[in-house]
Amino acid sequence: MSGSSAKRNGFTLVELLVVIAIIALLIALLLSAVQQAREASRHMQCKNNLKQLGLALHNYHDTFIQFPVGAQRQNGIGLSWLVGPLPYLEQANLFDLIDMKSTNNGMIGLPPPWGTSNGATLHKIVISDYRCPSTPLPELQKMGSVSPAEHMQPSYVGISGASSDNGFPAARVNECCISDTTGEISADGILVPNDGVKFRDVVDGLSNTVCVGEASNYAYDSQGKPHRTDGAFPVSWISGTAASGSPPMMHFALDPSKAPPEAFNLTTIRHAPNSSFDQPGVSSGHGANNPLSSAHPGGVNVLLTDGSSQFIADTISRTALKRLASRDDGQVVDLQQ
Repeated sequence: MSGSSAKRNGFTLVELLVVIAIIALLIALLLSAVQQAREASRHMQCKNNLKQLGLALHNYHDTFIQFPVGAQRQNGIGLSWLVGPLPYLEQANLFDLIDMKSTNNGMIGLPPPWGTSNGATLHKIVISDYRCPSTPLPELQKMGSVSPAEHMQPSYVGISGASSDNGFPAARVNECCISDTTGEISADGILVPNDGVKFRDVVDGLSNTVCVGEASNYAYDSQGKPHRTDGAFPVSWISGTAASGSPPMMHFALDPSKAPPEAFNLTTIRHAPNSSFDQPGVSSGHGANNPLSSAHPGGVNVLLTDGSSQFIADTISRTALKRLASRDDGQVVDLQQ
């Protein structure tokens, strides 16, 4: 029998390399599909979180005939809007533990009488409904040195309205804040400082007004450096404001001639979603105009005041987003189109 007709007992090197390449390609495609499926699941969970929050806010309104105060003063820093919905999110036991009356009850890291017991009470407590599963941001923030505590950092921020820059007709706006007077804080939205908004105040319609949005990712500056711009950072999810009054009459309690201090867990819409850190009113400490942000590709999830959640693309015009943030500007944006 000639050598050319001898039986082959294995693969050539070229065949082996081709097989390995095909397997590697299939694994890469499979991993990509798995990652996309996981992100799709996380995205849906985030939207569901917002829907549950929307239902809780409606139940709160049914009880108190208004939405929660966005950020309140309590002879110092008071509580944020995130406290009020707790009983309607199956967190009534936690709600009952929170000190609602003491001075500075939203200040974490100081014991009584300067602060309250809330720092220790809420130490390391995480509410899953307040966290987007896609967020890369830390779950907890350590604060205070006298009475250190680690408090949850929520993924969602209340929208207090829109800024008046570029000629937008915002009606209730203050310069803000003590730490960064390039910012503007508004009370044209749903969750506003030191005041409670009612259904009847939402002239543009509940389905045409955004009340909560994601702030669950870093903002990057021109050098590519990441910055924390989420609503609570660097304090707590329960922290409100030390300012008195509501825009346009919001001011620094100790000196009304000065710009008011920050209102935590709120933002006033001025910039596009997932936009740069290098913009007026944007700060990691907390900027009045920190942009909405998320790790979901292409945009952010928001909660409409009717209780539905929607995905808003990064490409939305700033004017359209401002109109969505304003409850009675008369300029309706239909997200269904």
